Amino acid sequence: MRLCFPNSTRPKKAAKHIGGELGLALSAAQNGLARACGYRDWHEFNRSFGADTPSALDQELEHHAFVERQSDLSLALGRELGVQDGDAQYALSAARLTGDRPLLLNDQIAIRLSCWRKSVLPVVGARRRGAMGKLKTRGRNGEPVILLDFGRPTQVISHQEVTTIADFEYVAPRTSLPLFLPMRLYLPYGYWTEPDGSEVFFSRDYKPLWRLRKDGSVERLEPWLWIKVKEEKHLWDDARTPWHSASLKRSLEERLAGWGLPALPILADALPLLIHETAHRLDRSLINGITLLERARKPVPVAAA
Repeated sequence: MRLCFPNSTRPKKAAKHIGGELGLALSAAQNGLARACGYRDWHEFNRSFGADTPSALDQELEHHAFVERQSDLSLALGRELGVQDGDAQYALSAARLTGDRPLLLNDQIAIRLSCWRKSVLPVVGARRRGAMGKLKTRGRNGEPVILLDFGRPTQVISHQEVTTIADFEYVAPRTSLPLFLPMRLYLPYGYWTEPDGSEVFFSRDYKPLWRLRKDGSVERLEPWLWIKVKEEKHLWDDARTPWHSASLKRSLEERLAGWGLPALPILADALPLLIHETAHRLDRSLINGITLLERARKPVPVAAA
């Protein structure tokens, strides 16, 4: 993939934003961005501006083409900068490198799922780890799930939990189902107010997702971060959950957009790690995916021999 630009305006602003978001030197961000866009380095990239027909802007693309381009770019940028592709996607989401398409949560979810399908979660056989299926069980018929283990017991991931079912309760549909991101990994359950007035949105498992400061700035938080809490408020209760209420899910998504949070938290990246986890087959839970995520983002140093 090679992206063409009419001038240096977007690339220069995007590199500055990406470097600041990821804590990188501007020169590193520029060269990584250049390589992700299909060039040898920033020097070659800089000489290309205006030389070819500009690539279509994001807002000019059909949804599928937009998602494909952004997922390719996120994977490439993560690889070139040596960062998690989820972090690269988040940095790109507000960088406006390839256009001014409105930032929407559903688009960001589609891009994240596309990244996983191209890398760590390719489509697999009907009864293999990571396959998509449906439940055939009382009160939950037709509910989509991701298969972890098939047999006795059978384990699956739903929007709300990792659950153990009988093997006959898992149905592999003839037509492949799309991968989904469990709502428990990205929708807020409530928020804490910190002593300085900042608000920290947390998941159903009371793990931090976002910090919204009083000046309106946003911080994407590591889910294992300790938060000093002055006050706690909830946005819903277990009598009416977003995975069982479409209107509540929509309301939460609208609130996130209103707060300036139409992107994905770090916690979302626990999903592929949990799917591939084999060490604790009977002790899996969505919350345990955080341990795997922390280990992946902060590898434990190997002691010298």
